[in-house]
Amino acid sequence: MKKNILFFMLLLVHLLQAQIPDISFWNNIRNSSYTIDNNIHIRCETLELPELETEIFYTTQEGWASQEMQQFAGFTYEVIVPAIPDDTQYCRFRTEADTLVGMMPAYLPDDVFPPGISELSYVVSDPTGDVLDPESPNLDITGNYFGYSDTRFYGGITNDTGTFPLDSGGMFPTMFYFYVTTIINPETVLIDSVIYAMIYADISYLLSPGLYRISGTEFSLETFELISSIETQVIDTMLVMACDIETLTNDEYFGDWPNLTNSLGIEMITASYSITLEFLITDLSKPSLQKFDQYIIEPFENTLPELSNAGFSAGTGVTEFYCTYFDENGHFPVTSEIEVEGSIYSMLPTSFDYAIPVDFYTEIPVVSWEEAIFRFSDNGYEFVEEIIINNSSSDEELPIANCTLKNYPNPFNPTTTISFSVPQNSDLVNLGIYNIKGQKVKTFDILECINCFDAKATESLSHYSIVWNGTDQNNQPVSSGIYFYKLKTGDYQATKKMLLLK
Repeated sequence: MKKNILFFMLLLVHLLQAQIPDISFWNNIRNSSYTIDNNIHIRCETLELPELETEIFYTTQEGWASQEMQQFAGFTYEVIVPAIPDDTQYCRFRTEADTLVGMMPAYLPDDVFPPGISELSYVVSDPTGDVLDPESPNLDITGNYFGYSDTRFYGGITNDTGTFPLDSGGMFPTMFYFYVTTIINPETVLIDSVIYAMIYADISYLLSPGLYRISGTEFSLETFELISSIETQVIDTMLVMACDIETLTNDEYFGDWPNLTNSLGIEMITASYSITLEFLITDLSKPSLQKFDQYIIEPFENTLPELSNAGFSAGTGVTEFYCTYFDENGHFPVTSEIEVEGSIYSMLPTSFDYAIPVDFYTEIPVVSWEEAIFRFSDNGYEFVEEIIINNSSSDEELPIANCTLKNYPNPFNPTTTISFSVPQNSDLVNLGIYNIKGQKVKTFDILECINCFDAKATESLSHYSIVWNGTDQNNQPVSSGIYFYKLKTGDYQATKKMLLLK
């Protein structure tokens, strides 16, 4: 009987077109800088479906390796892989669901036939024992592979026997065997009901190995039209076939290439043919969508990210913190957090495009706080920080016993003398200067810099005067504006305001 292939073709096309091209399997692919142990973090957003597994294939000094990606948060998945700091690193993604595999196929730069088996990308395994002709275990597909070069598409099939006979043997064989890699343009197949196939089979005077156009809905010799020859070879236990890309894509029914999604549908099929039974499709692999792309990490010299626009807004029972992150290398931060009153909170990005500045935010159930530290790192061991203080407190002195705090002159340009007194038994005395945004400009540690200041003691008080010359922690001049100076000792503090005019 003739085998109707319309069901299988429509099933594959439905799976490919149901959500494509509107949704990609892997969105916002990005990487961190090199970590201290020479790894690199890679993240993406992917579909969240039952039984979904996403893995990444990546190059190493020894060749290709793979790891399963783990859910990081929501739709975001992450993997940590060994980096190649001195060489270009290539990455491919593969996602397998119940009915479909989506993947980036392997690119073969050597463009030769036959390729090395390890150069082809693994598509999917197929269970043994599901062949419809138990007498022909060679038609029982166990796995399939795919790859492409500048001029060829490559398909690979493994089976239960590791051999690929073309007939049942003898001078007058009763059965002929077909090993097929179907190629579908998902954007045009339903228009003309045409699929393409690399077929490894040989029936004298009727059919030889080649690239065929199959029209209509039936898998029969009458529907096969030879387009060109193919290259075939059994390597170890894998049958490898290759066709010419240009010949295929130039066929009048194929459609545009590259198409809108730069993708093809691929499915491996085996079939048997006899004079009495004609065609019987004996095994089908899980269909796949091959997305012709790869993620490339070029060697780089890392530049630490920059933070700007750090600030906060108070609400009822909560405080929202925000800042802007920019990384010259386009790396995402592996650490993005804020420390408030000794507690650490994660900050979330508003975008995943790290080629441009990205705003981060978080909202915490804290309204009474003094100091917040924004802390980011693109490699996990070198950090950039911004510190802001809560300037919503009153200018009146806070309860440091017997404390005085003032500066003169005020306004000033470019220097002012900050004078204060604290009890002699005070410890951890610290004076910080902050800008109007609450970002720390400079810190003076009294205990460490006792010889830096004009200090004296009377009765139970220690008196200090510090000259601030209008520079930041790096001794760079700051701009004109309002600044706050904050005195802290133990659990107490006092804050005053001053004006720098230039």
